[in-house]
Amino acid sequence: MGLDDLVNKAKDMLGSGTAGTAAAGGSAAGGAAGLIDKAKEVLTDERIDQVAGAIKDKTPDNIDAMVDKVAEKGKQFNN
Repeated sequence: MGLDDLVNKAKDMLGSGTAGTAAAGGSAAGGAAGLIDKAKEVLTDERIDQVAGAIKDKTPDNIDAMVDKVAEKGKQFNN
């Protein structure tokens, strides 16, 4: 495949860009929603507390308040 072939393929892809972009955008939105749903299934409040506890065990005590804030935000996201 030569440079001309690559340029022509790129032009073809860009020429049908509106339809391709809309399809890709719809697919990405659907995939993102699926990932969020999966994350909500896995990241229960109990699991968030476990992870926060593990982080607090490994980090200095002055980080604990920040970890607690992030854990609370994660729990809010789940509800």
